[in-house]
Amino acid sequence: MKIADAIVTIGCCLLPLVAAQAGPAAVTVSGYPACSTEQQLDDFISFVIAKDTDSMQAYLDSKKCVRLKDGVRVTILKYGSSVHRFAYKGVKLWAVSDALKVQTD
Repeated sequence: MKIADAIVTIGCCLLPLVAAQAGPAAVTVSGYPACSTEQQLDDFISFVIAKDTDSMQAYLDSKKCVRLKDGVRVTILKYGSSVHRFAYKGVKLWAVSDALKVQTD
């Protein structure tokens, strides 16, 4: 067997494993923030707790964070105990776990 044939054979066998490991689908819940980094999400949550609306607005204006719309389909990339990393159209963001509803269908 040639090396190229072996690579193709191995690649064909591994493809189903890679596809099976894709993150589950979820939908967003409106009103929650999603941020580019986990630290920015932590900052935004601190602003909410402190009722610092100027800092919240600054993060939204600078596009460090966005407000989620209801029902947007996303892919969860990383589960955490209180925050998840997810992707929407190739853009990776962080949100609190309550901001995403995992789809079971």
